[in-house]
Amino acid sequence: MTRFTEKYIRTAGQWIKISRDNTKRTFTFARGYTGQYTTNDIETLSFKWVANWTEALDRANNTLATYR
Repeated sequence: MTRFTEKYIRTAGQWIKISRDNTKRTFTFARGYTGQYTTNDIETLSFKWVANWTEALDRANNTLATYR
């Protein structure tokens, strides 16, 4: 199993990069705005709070909906 896997969610004005670290057992969410390469928010949660990719994608979509 690979250590890191990543997924991106993009909208017209924002993006979120979700990174999964299998060794540390964490998901990291980095949020930024379109046209910028730096992030505005970074949040790291253990598998206790976000167990799988489905929950991670739901959390990311909710975050994008909150900050529109």
